[in-house]
Formats: sequence, structure tokens, C-alpha cells
Amino acid sequence: MWDWTTSRPQFCLKIGAHDLAWAEVHRNWRGRPRYQCVVSALPEGVMRLSPLEPNIVLPHELESHIRAIAASATSQASDRSSAAGVPRAATVILPDLAVRLAVLRLQDLPWSSEEREALVRWRLGQEQLLSLSGAKVFSQVLSEQGGSGDGPCTVLAVVVQEAVLAQYEAVCEAAGLIPQEVDVSSLRLFNLWSQGLFNTSRPTTDFLWVNATDGGVTALIFHQGTLVFLRSKLQAGIGSDGAWAAGSEQAGLDRIVQECADSIYACQQQRPDLAITQTILIADEQMGPGLHQQLEKGLGVPVKGLEWDRVREYGGGTIVGPQTSAALPAIAGVV
Repeated sequence: MWDWTTSRPQFCLKIGAHDLAWAEVHRNWRGRPRYQCVVSALPEGVMRLSPLEPNIVLPHELESHIRAIAASATSQASDRSSAAGVPRAATVILPDLAVRLAVLRLQDLPWSSEEREALVRWRLGQEQLLSLSGAKVFSQVLSEQGGSGDGPCTVLAVVVQEAVLAQYEAVCEAAGLIPQEVDVSSLRLFNLWSQGLFNTSRPTTDFLWVNATDGGVTALIFHQGTLVFLRSKLQAGIGSDGAWAAGSEQAGLDRIVQECADSIYACQQQRPDLAITQTILIADEQMGPGLHQQLEKGLGVPVKGLEWDRVREYGGGTIVGPQTSAALPAIAGVV
């Protein structure tokens, strides 16, 4: 999403609401990659996700856990080239609930990244989609202009409060990391799915893409392959430890399905020809097959997930470590 250097980091840290995931890639003398991933739970009370307020309640506790998980992964990896005590450049992935997201349709897109970000910020202000006071704005183009360079394109804008971003960066730096690149969970996962796992070209159908992790649910709706609708909300019924409150699991699943159905309905009010043909789902393991089945039943379309076999195939190497939804964004940061 936004970065300060041009080389791709070898390391990635995903900071979640209730856990950390660390991934790194090492290559043998033939250049074949080997991916190492570690996931570690965070104690209750360390994080409190918000797009407007500081997220890290216990910075020193989080710093300690970042140091520990990075050291654990490196000690398990076959490559021992990292010098002790030397800061390491890393991709840092934030949870969706730490930022605000918006979809823009731009008629003309400047080639300069500085001019592009200025235009995106201006459009967000003009349409009053999000408050920009004390915030940084970054974006990614999700549908390109025509070959002539003219015509509309779709941009996903990310708004992050400077105070929120600065807190994440400060804790990472204190733990011996240089945040070379900062991204958001859903965007990193979508890029992994669309660029490496779906097709060699962008899909051109109508589909729903859902990320139900970190206590939030982000729904992206694509019409003829173009992003046309986005909604990102807090999941109700999730406790501070990341688990469902007693007796609320089924109600929580029902609310996620209803949120997705409501999103499709709202989108159809603007695009009556929208006809969702499939749903792509990434969800916490605690939801298990329940959410998958509920979505298929509630929306009446097939539901697919991100398959780890396809991730390994796309990455071109072995993956060592847990193959869970918590690990997936970190792996996406180094594949």
C-alpha cells in the first residue's frame, strides 16, 4: 500500500486484534523460496482496535511479543544470515478496523503517485465520505484505465489517523523493525487472491469478497470485475479475547450473513443488473464451516475460500508453520 523503499521486504508482521503473525522468506542457492510463519496469541487488553483512537493499550507488552515472535521464526528458519540487533525492514499489516476504507471512481488518474494521492484526498473531501482531519490517505487502483490511458478507474482509498499509524510504527521500531511497507489485511489478502489464485487475468463476473477476521467483517462487491461497493464493520458478539460471547455464536453468524445480504441489496439499488454468482470467504477458524454453510444458504451462491495449496503453488516454495486465517495475511506479505 504505502512504502518508503523499493526493494521487497523479506519479513512481514501482521498485527491483529488478538494475535500476531510473523512470516519470512529465505531462498536456497537455486533461488527456491522457503516460507516460515509463526502465530502467537496476544494477552487480553493489549489491543483495542479503532480507526479514530490509539489502538495499542499496552505498547511495551506488544513490543515484547513482537520481539519474541520474530526471534522464534528466525530461530526455526534454515537461514541464519540476520545479524543480531540489526533492525530489519518489514512489511507491517494492520487490521481493517484500524483504518477507514472507501471506493472512488476517478475519470482521470494522474501518473504521478503524489498527484494521485492528492486527487484521492480531494475527492474524499469533496464527497464528504470520510473525515480527513489529522489523517493520511493512501490508495490502490483496483481497475485500470483503458490502453489509451483515458477513462474511469476504480480506486480503493485507505484513511488512517496519523496518531494511529505513528503508534504502530513506534512499537515496531522499538521492537527492532523498520516498517518499510504498511498495508491493510483485506487489501493484502485480496491482492493475493486476485493476482495469484483466481486467474491470470482479473475476474469479470459479479462476486462478493468477505474478510471476517480480527473481530470485523469487510465486504467488497464486484460488478463485472469492478469494485463498486465496500462495507467494513465491527462484528457484534465478539468478546475482548476474540471468542464469541456465551450463546451468541449462531446469532453472530446470522448477523454476518445478514450484513452481506444487506450489502448486496444496497448495491443493487444503484446497479439493478448486479447478480452475485459466488462468494469468496476468509474467516477465523472459530467460525469453522458454520459461516461457510450459512452464507451459501442465505445468499444462494457457492462460497469458496483461499486454499493453502494454491498459496504454495503461487509462492513457488514450501510453507512451514500454521496454515490458518491468522497466518494468511503475513504469508501474503512475503509471497
